[in-house]
Amino acid sequence: MKYLFLFFSLLFLKISAQTEVKGLVVSENKQAVSRANVILTDSQDNIITFVFSNKDGSFLLNTDKFGHFNLQISAMGFITKKYSVSIIKRGENVDFKTITLETDKVKEIKEVVISRTSPIKIKKDTIEYSAKSFSNGTEQNVEELLKKIPGITVLNDGKIKFGNKEVSRVMVENDDLFEKGYQTLTQNMPSKPLDKIQVLKNYSKNKLLKNIENSEGIALNLTLKEDAKGKWFGNTILASTSYKENMRQGKLNIMNFTKRKKVYFLLNANNSGLNEMNGVEYLINPSSENDVENVGTNINTLSTVNLHQKNFQFNDKRTNFNNDRLASVNYIYNFKTDWKLKFVTIFNEIENSNYITSYNRFNYQGLDFVNNEEKTWKQNNRNIVGKIEISKEFKKNANLQFYNKISSLNENNNNIFLFNEQLNNQIGKNELFATENRISYTKKIDSSRAFVAVGRYIFQNRPYNFTDENDVFSHILNNPDAKKVNQTINSQMNFGGVKLSFIKKYSEENNLEIQIGNEYRKDFLQSDLQVFNSDNIAVDFNHSGFVNHTDYLQNTVFGQLKFSKKNKKWNYGFSILNQIIHSDLNQNKNDGFYVSPTANVGYQNLKTGNFNINAGRRFSTISINDVYTQYIYQGSRNFRRNNTDFIVLPDYNFSFAYNLGDQLSQYLNFNINYFRSEDYLSNNMIVNPNYTFNQTILVKNSSTVSSNLEARKYLKFLKSRLSLLGSYMQSNYENSINNQPLINTNFINWKAGFEMKSGWTKWVNYELGYEWIFNSISSEVNSNKYINEKGFFNLYITVNPQLRIESFLEYYKFGNTNQKTTQFLDIKANYTSKKYNMSIFIQGNNLLNSNSIQQYSISSISESLYTQRLIPRHVILGINKSF
Repeated sequence: MKYLFLFFSLLFLKISAQTEVKGLVVSENKQAVSRANVILTDSQDNIITFVFSNKDGSFLLNTDKFGHFNLQISAMGFITKKYSVSIIKRGENVDFKTITLETDKVKEIKEVVISRTSPIKIKKDTIEYSAKSFSNGTEQNVEELLKKIPGITVLNDGKIKFGNKEVSRVMVENDDLFEKGYQTLTQNMPSKPLDKIQVLKNYSKNKLLKNIENSEGIALNLTLKEDAKGKWFGNTILASTSYKENMRQGKLNIMNFTKRKKVYFLLNANNSGLNEMNGVEYLINPSSENDVENVGTNINTLSTVNLHQKNFQFNDKRTNFNNDRLASVNYIYNFKTDWKLKFVTIFNEIENSNYITSYNRFNYQGLDFVNNEEKTWKQNNRNIVGKIEISKEFKKNANLQFYNKISSLNENNNNIFLFNEQLNNQIGKNELFATENRISYTKKIDSSRAFVAVGRYIFQNRPYNFTDENDVFSHILNNPDAKKVNQTINSQMNFGGVKLSFIKKYSEENNLEIQIGNEYRKDFLQSDLQVFNSDNIAVDFNHSGFVNHTDYLQNTVFGQLKFSKKNKKWNYGFSILNQIIHSDLNQNKNDGFYVSPTANVGYQNLKTGNFNINAGRRFSTISINDVYTQYIYQGSRNFRRNNTDFIVLPDYNFSFAYNLGDQLSQYLNFNINYFRSEDYLSNNMIVNPNYTFNQTILVKNSSTVSSNLEARKYLKFLKSRLSLLGSYMQSNYENSINNQPLINTNFINWKAGFEMKSGWTKWVNYELGYEWIFNSISSEVNSNKYINEKGFFNLYITVNPQLRIESFLEYYKFGNTNQKTTQFLDIKANYTSKKYNMSIFIQGNNLLNSNSIQQYSISSISESLYTQRLIPRHVILGINKSF
């Protein structure tokens, strides 16, 4: 913590007299020109700094450099102007007074171009970043470059956000290689061949629907340098620690991209804590996108129990004891006859271990006990995914698309637990076989109307078989011979759906969409439990309470109407979803008709900001995991069953959002959301010091309020961007303990923090941030509160064009004030040789050698302290060779 305050203090001690360059940009009729691009460059046309003019046309640039410079002013619809600027001494100011831009009468300019060498171009629906302007040459993959792009955020799991919206696709030269599993691309593809990164707003996957459907999607498109197109290129990374740590990394990328053909071959292996396999999970999961070309948006991969625990509290590289391998071949071919072939194949093997020690204290109505556990989780996953897609364009007004995807997962677990110093072993396996088929047809009737038909079929089969060696059933059955429990589960799912959509765009401002369709889903779940003695002889007992045979069928006929309208600065919209839901749960049939309306109102104004209000009512059904009625052993001394029949859960939601400014300069964003459930699924927990029985119960009325705040401002005197971040969440719910009356619990979480990022020079820059997280929980039986803190300070030093040094400092404190703090320090040096087209890097991770981190959590009846083992200090030396 003291290091962060020291660094923070040093930043504000950077006091130097700087030259101000200012002026006022107006049009020929003396109207202020806002958002004009004002750029200061040196004699070599290198960008020193740039800003956008304010609403009143004024601008102000700061620089501490001397010499002769060029000032360039450009704006949409105007002829660019250039001025020479000479700065001789510190502290002098250069005032251009009023700069009048002449209207470009030669042609209509349809995009804003900051300059020929500008880092950013702004079009109507596209923001284009120059990869060269944001790269320093040390990036090993596309993801590391994206983290440096203004407005783009890369989450811990590799998913990408632009502003507060999630990116749905990352394409290369307008072709989509990995769809929602784009982490496989961004975490592996080298960034050196990139020319531009394009952010596509209002993105439509189907080009026939562009400018017809009302889309708010976000996608990224990576364009390549000319010398990388049509050629085989790639890179290889080899890295290793000393023989003592025995940690390695190897990666090979080979690719060839042309307009007609795209080939991408990837090999990746490491046991150094890097998690570059996230995209595989998204490729296995069924598509859940809610658009006209999809039906069945609530389909997930079957999962009944989870026999592995990973870290989700902070950066996974600190606890990812791994040995991962990945091989992928992706191919796209665009035939001259307007046919398109695409296939994706992935083989992935993941070995992961996680080490956690926990202290758990339970206290409720005189039942007070403590459990101490040491858990070693070991998992081996083998994933195989194959997908083939065929599409055909018909005279540029219709297309047909078909794809088939087959996924296979094989998971083995070998966990070792110590429960109050008693050894418990858990050995298990589960498999998943899934196939998904989808066909869609789009007909563009004219420039404002389109028809889309889609059909989809999904099959999944997932059996489980695992054994726990523990004394749980010796306590349940009061039989000391019960030493082992074996749980088997078999679950299957069949889904079929069809949907027809008609889209009509009456004008630039009015959209109509009508959908009708049917979704059919049938689930089957069978489970059995057996108990054995130490000689593997079955223990006889009445296990009827641990056997399930559940058939669950749902059929939904639906029709939906969506309408949106824009009127100058106002926009309105509403939708009505009508559903006829038929269910059959073990021959118990139910039918119902449900109406789910939503409405929204929005207002847009560059001066006062934009706001949007949404309100709606929704009905949702429950899954197979919510309807089986006998206990299934979940592992870790926990059992679960459900005390509910089929039910449709109604809820209400309301939201308000406001933003002012834009992502690239100063920006304010605020939103608040209210969610209320009339009926919801809660839990009755039967607690014993040696095991827990969990029973799902139906409870009335639960509410959640959440809000987020982000304020971003460029501080000229520090040449830094400051972001103030805050959030609040309050949740009210009820549950039961040991069949007692419901306990009303109120949980509050709010966060406050800041982030700073400099734009000083090409030689030294920094990133700094800190966050406080306040948690409190109160109920009729107990109350508690605690604070989490975390911070970071990153420093980037360019010694010369070949040598760059980066340092990363992190600080964590979880739980009450008496919990220990944890600091991490990583330092990386990268030397680039253009002559040999390669770079050599050396990186020290966890140089402070923190060996564990503690996390604190609370509930209305318990408190827990978790201590997690960390990957120890190590130094890795590597080479990155491009070809």
